Amino acid sequence: MNPFKRRTGVVPSYFTGREKELKELKRILDSTKNGDSGNIIFYGSKGIGKTTLLLKFQEEFENLDDVYIIRVPLVEGDFNDIYNLIVDKTADFLNIKVTSIWNSIKEIGVNVPIIGGFTLSRDIPITSPTVALEKILKLIFEKLKGKDPVLILLFDDLQRILVNEDTQKILSIMQNALVELNIAKKKIMFVATGSYDIFSKIVEYTDSAVRIFDPYELGPLSFEDTKKAINIPSKKEGVVFDDEVIKRIYNVSEGNPYYLQVIAHNCFNEADNNKVTVHTFEKSFPSILSFLAQREFKTMYEHASNEEKKILAIISQSNTEVLSYNEIKIKYNTNSEPSIFLKSMVNKNLLIKESRGKYKLRDKMFKEYLKTFKPYEENGSLTY
Repeated sequence: MNPFKRRTGVVPSYFTGREKELKELKRILDSTKNGDSGNIIFYGSKGIGKTTLLLKFQEEFENLDDVYIIRVPLVEGDFNDIYNLIVDKTADFLNIKVTSIWNSIKEIGVNVPIIGGFTLSRDIPITSPTVALEKILKLIFEKLKGKDPVLILLFDDLQRILVNEDTQKILSIMQNALVELNIAKKKIMFVATGSYDIFSKIVEYTDSAVRIFDPYELGPLSFEDTKKAINIPSKKEGVVFDDEVIKRIYNVSEGNPYYLQVIAHNCFNEADNNKVTVHTFEKSFPSILSFLAQREFKTMYEHASNEEKKILAIISQSNTEVLSYNEIKIKYNTNSEPSIFLKSMVNKNLLIKESRGKYKLRDKMFKEYLKTFKPYEENGSLTY
């Protein structure tokens, strides 16, 4: 059986490399138990393992006495969708009827629209989002069993609720609600994940909310952790990866857990006599790029403007990883300035701005896709 996963958001067959992060979560949990509630946001690039970390944290600590961990995968929507998600996930977790929670919410005088287009009571004025969230969380907390319970809310993909002026306020609302609940000695711990630029978005929309949420950037796996992530599960299945292959996987994936799993999955399938050699790696690599192209890269490229596609061609065909603004401008070969396109490409996560005036493609796998498939040559208009 192939032990490697080709999709994100699942715990791999062998979890490694996040000891510091799990230790930090345990520290915050202990602090919350002692009455000093903590809140943290893990952020990083796509595929870096943010959701997997939440799942692992939930798996390791949900069986502790008086600890209740509820994961809320966020979706685009308004305040009312957030309320409904929290209530629905809580009802599932506590194994009680969702109507029971909504009836209790009505009894404490909270009136928010619910799915179906009607409100709980026409006699109760619409409750402000901050008060509503605070009262809903307080009610949920009071339904927990145990002498001294701790409620942990896991919010995945926080950037999904920062899409319009209405939901951009949600972090401030959460901030105020958590502060009030902490004052009321309700032990609630907030853990979230977000995109690589989540904190710049938070600062842009609601600067004060940054003060209550500790930022934690999730980095790539080390080479040693990459070796463990490949060797341990593959050897259990009787397949051995050559050391040189692991080096190549680490080099091209840059320690990104998602890329690592995809590459190892395809190499495992191509193993010859239960061994993955450099030849196996090279044989399987085109199908790896094709899979990632269909899953992600092709859509990323097609969403770029023609001017941005030309810059992608310039950087992907360069022998150096990082190009300066002047080098890009010279090869751009036009009277217009490329700065506006470079800024847009950074915002789209097509490029990374290494330092002032220095740019590179978002990762090596994306560069390999561009170099191999050369989508910018399809109509001949983007060569230089």
